[in-house]
Amino acid sequence: MPGAYCTFCRRRCFVYRIIPDGPRKGWAGHLATCARGMAHDREQTGHDHTTAINPAQSH
Repeated sequence: MPGAYCTFCRRRCFVYRIIPDGPRKGWAGHLATCARGMAHDREQTGHDHTTAINPAQSH
C-alpha cells in the first residue's frame, strides 16, 4: 500500500496534531500513536498525540 509508514511499528499509525507550546509552537503535522513513536515525538517536540491539539476537536 502506498503512503508513509512509521519507522517504529511499520504501520500508518499517524494522526494530525498541532504543537501548542515550546520551541516548536504552532508546528502542525503527523504524530505517531505507537508507544515507541510517541516517545520519539515527545523527545523531539515535547508532545505526543495525546498532549498536542487535535484540530478536529478544537471547536
